[in-house]
Formats: sequence, C-alpha cells, structure tokens
Amino acid sequence: MPAYLARITVSPVPDDGERFGMADALGADADHEMSDGGVIFHVLGEAPDLSAATAAGRQHAAEVLDGYTFEVEVHELP
Repeated sequence: MPAYLARITVSPVPDDGERFGMADALGADADHEMSDGGVIFHVLGEAPDLSAATAAGRQHAAEVLDGYTFEVEVHELP
C-alpha cells in the first residue's frame, strides 16, 4: 500500500502542553513546524490511494482537533 504524509496545520498556535498533546493524539512525529499561521504536524500513514488518504486524514484530524481551526494537506511519499 502506498505511504502518505498528512500535513495538519492548527491555528492559532496552541501552548506547549496542547501542542504536544495534539501531536500525541494525532500520531504525529515529534518534530512539528511552527509557522506564521499556526503549528504544522506531520502524520504518516498508508492508504490505497490519495483520495482515501485525504479523506482519512481529514476525518482523523476532525476527531482529534474538535473545536480547533485546522487544514489538512496529504501527499504521497516516494
């Protein structure tokens, strides 16, 4: 099955405790990026195709980040 990377951006930037809790709940790697618009978490996963990976990434983020503003971008890994 192909591997995918979901980049989940949460804004505004939550405090340290919330950020690390979100990373853990999302299953994100330990290194998240800070940007002007928020914090970007990287979540690896597998799916049959990009459409399925995108839908799963959005659903997972919505379940974990209820009440937060977020965006999800999913890309296939080489």
